[in-house]
Amino acid sequence: MLSEAEMRGWDALDAAAVEAGGYLAKPKRPLIMDYDYRAMSHYCRDKGVKNDDLTEDELRLFRFDPPLVYG
Repeated sequence: MLSEAEMRGWDALDAAAVEAGGYLAKPKRPLIMDYDYRAMSHYCRDKGVKNDDLTEDELRLFRFDPPLVYG
């Protein structure tokens, strides 16, 4: 259980966060990698290969981190 002083500290933190526009929390989920499938499709068509046959190095060309969405 929190002491009275600790409760006042949390209340002050909450008030400051609201005044600043809210909290920003980083989710505790693993990083999800996504790919630019349109670019990958064009690459495969130009090279004459299937997307299942791409090497790790080739896949890395199309990898990006999706933006985090908070709601």
